[in-house]
Amino acid sequence: MIYVLQRSTAPKQLPQIDLVNSNIVLTDSWLRPSELAKYIANHPSLVAVEKKIKSTKTGIKLAKQKYKPEWGVNASYGYRDDDPMGNSRADLFSVGVTFDLPLFTDNRQDKEVKSAISKTEAIKTEKLLLMRKLLASYSSAKGRLLRLKDRQNLYKDKLLPQIHDQAEASLTAYTNDDGDFAEVVRSRIAVLNAEIDELTLNVEEQKLLLELNYLFIGSIDPVVSNNNMNLSNNSGFTVISGEE
Repeated sequence: MIYVLQRSTAPKQLPQIDLVNSNIVLTDSWLRPSELAKYIANHPSLVAVEKKIKSTKTGIKLAKQKYKPEWGVNASYGYRDDDPMGNSRADLFSVGVTFDLPLFTDNRQDKEVKSAISKTEAIKTEKLLLMRKLLASYSSAKGRLLRLKDRQNLYKDKLLPQIHDQAEASLTAYTNDDGDFAEVVRSRIAVLNAEIDELTLNVEEQKLLLELNYLFIGSIDPVVSNNNMNLSNNSGFTVISGEE
């Protein structure tokens, strides 16, 4: 078995993730819970709970059916051979009707119906709590994203330009024999640290975008999302295996 480790060039930029429903996320205004719920109503977890509710409603209908009489019809046919003396005998045919009257419903049917209704109401409560959890997750993620955007703008518009200017000034002073080399090194380190901090903010932004997209996953058109996906081969290494 031969393994060939092949190094590829890593991208210089993070992959760009498209934010679903960015028109309501990247604004300072906040939707009311009833309006926001429309965007989250088709979330897979909520759809799964809704199916459970429909299933329990069927259980209620089945329990109520037991209040009704149950009717049954049965028929049988019996073939009879000739008797020992060789005389033929008539065949037998019978028909029967049965019915079951539901008596004492308070002791059986009523309890079954109440149990089915209680189960349905419990699952409805589960769906309501899940919806509230998703809405709370959205509010938290949006708030963090907006604050993160402010920090990114601060780094991009003010901090990074100032730090780069200081580094260039230190290098210029050292080149003109009017500065210290240690100051040049410190300024370059400050630039690298600031760029690392900015990269950390950008990575955190990607995580928040994924978190928000997960909440809106039920409102994504599969065809459109597949066409708009911005994917690239960012793997740093490629492993190829084969037999010699």
